[in-house]
Amino acid sequence: MKKIILIFFCFLSVSVYAQKIPDYGLNRVRITQRDQSIIAELEPESSAVSAKSSLHYYWYSANIIHETQGGYSGRLLGGQYSVFYPNKTLKEQGSFRKGLKVGVWKIWQEDGTLLAATTWKHGIDVTGKQRSLWKRLPLIHKRHRGVDSLNASKNK
Repeated sequence: MKKIILIFFCFLSVSVYAQKIPDYGLNRVRITQRDQSIIAELEPESSAVSAKSSLHYYWYSANIIHETQGGYSGRLLGGQYSVFYPNKTLKEQGSFRKGLKVGVWKIWQEDGTLLAATTWKHGIDVTGKQRSLWKRLPLIHKRHRGVDSLNASKNK
């Protein structure tokens, strides 16, 4: 009898760990307006962010996506963000992390041609910006050091 109870608890514990609770779209919103449709993913409610005054935050409240500088008062956007024209073609697409734009953002015209593509890092547009000289110096130093060691080995 003890063996049967032990086997039962072993199977019970395995089944508890194996189950995954479905999302049911709790962190995704769909907003339909006359001139566009928006599908946005939200950060989990437990994630609190201390806002920086220089950055623009995107957040959701009362079935509207808001943008404010230096703060927010709703659920921050986090994940994929897509805006569609009424004819269901893409208008804008990108990603958010903790309410800030990240990665590549693209904007299309209504006929589907790409209008613009920008790159964002932590809410700052870094499109076309080069790395600073100080960040490039270690790479230059490594290159010269590699060339010097290569020349030294040839001279031996």
